[in-house]
Amino acid sequence: MNTYLKVLSLSIALTGSVYLPSVNAANSTEMLITIAESNPVLVEQLNDIALNDAALLNQLLKMADSKPDQLERLLNLAESDPETFERLIIIYNAEATLEEGGVLTQGIIDDDGGIIQT
Repeated sequence: MNTYLKVLSLSIALTGSVYLPSVNAANSTEMLITIAESNPVLVEQLNDIALNDAALLNQLLKMADSKPDQLERLLNLAESDPETFERLIIIYNAEATLEEGGVLTQGIIDDDGGIIQT
């Protein structure tokens, strides 16, 4: 039974890695394997997310930065306080956009005569 759970956990971890960006695939796959070996319950939660909301799984894995403990904390936050988690996603994506030299498309611009909302 224990061997079956390990094999199942590893297969789920490798299946989850399909949703990862190719740049971090190696690190994220290693993180998923580590999680599969140490926390099968977390792997089961990630598998449910992979089946129901691949975009959320991708966002969680990007934000976790290949750190299993951070992934678990983000997952707990996503389940316990979805509003705060959504705010973190917005902040994280804004930081990533600014680091890449992009321009944010949401916000308020003060044009000295009025306020323009984008």
